[in-house]
Amino acid sequence: MAYVLFISEEKLKSSTAVNLNVDVDILLPFVREAQKLYVETALGTDLTQHLKDEIIAGTLAGADKTLVDDYIGDMLPGYSLYHAIPYLRFKVENGNIYSKTSETGTALSESEAQHLREEVLNTAMYYRERLIDYIRNNTGSFPSYNTNTGADVDPSIANYYAGMNLERSRQSSKLTLRDFLTASD
Repeated sequence: MAYVLFISEEKLKSSTAVNLNVDVDILLPFVREAQKLYVETALGTDLTQHLKDEIIAGTLAGADKTLVDDYIGDMLPGYSLYHAIPYLRFKVENGNIYSKTSETGTALSESEAQHLREEVLNTAMYYRERLIDYIRNNTGSFPSYNTNTGADVDPSIANYYAGMNLERSRQSSKLTLRDFLTASD
């Protein structure tokens, strides 16, 4: 069975800074990766599969169509580009990895490329937050949102991550500076 994508090549290229002449075969693995990492974790396995089934059957309509077109369609290109950026400069072939160079441009420095990735990620996270809000405010329209069992991925409402874990200590209900200092020992 073919892998079902929630966005088209045209949507990916028209929604991002990806040049129209970039080969879609280079981008496809990153779209698939972003779907697994960000779409499925926001929707859960059951709702994700339900939407894929509707796309295959050609019956996508109503709230499901709005979810795919207006929310997933806005979010997924950004996350796909975020994951693709480090690899667009390199070519992996049998036995070697090559760095591509351009005859008409100057390659970004590592810090410039990282800054670009951060900007792309910030935009993608904004759209993922909108997707999560839409689902949470319309759960009645998505009955398979809360039906995940066993090894299924449960939907997560967590979106932004600032790089610091602020979980409370199991022994105390108060979070103190000592919790951070002793945690690193």
